[in-house]
Amino acid sequence: MELSKNIPDYVTENMRAWLSQFKQDQLNPITKIGLFHWEFRTNRRNPEKPRRIPRIDEYVKLEDHSFRHEIYFHPFDEETLHVYESSGISLGGLNIAHEYFLKDEKFLQTKILMKQLR
Repeated sequence: MELSKNIPDYVTENMRAWLSQFKQDQLNPITKIGLFHWEFRTNRRNPEKPRRIPRIDEYVKLEDHSFRHEIYFHPFDEETLHVYESSGISLGGLNIAHEYFLKDEKFLQTKILMKQLR
């Protein structure tokens, strides 16, 4: 994947490094890129564990395709990056959020924060 000039300024060097490490050779082009934050709501089944919902803050539309591949970032701290990916067609697809930890200039996937089929 070539990082084009229309990638916004709020995409930091860590986010660009993640893109070059994990999305270098993908078949489907990235259609949107942006930032998100976590919204926490009460969980009726397990009140001690709140539900984690990603909310999109701002994004830039890179391409227009029927098969979407959207990537949103949440810089948790200097070494931890949360990445929310939404891919698929409009009424079906996958939403998934991973946590990545930066170690020795490489990102390591630590855990899945959220996974949802549409």
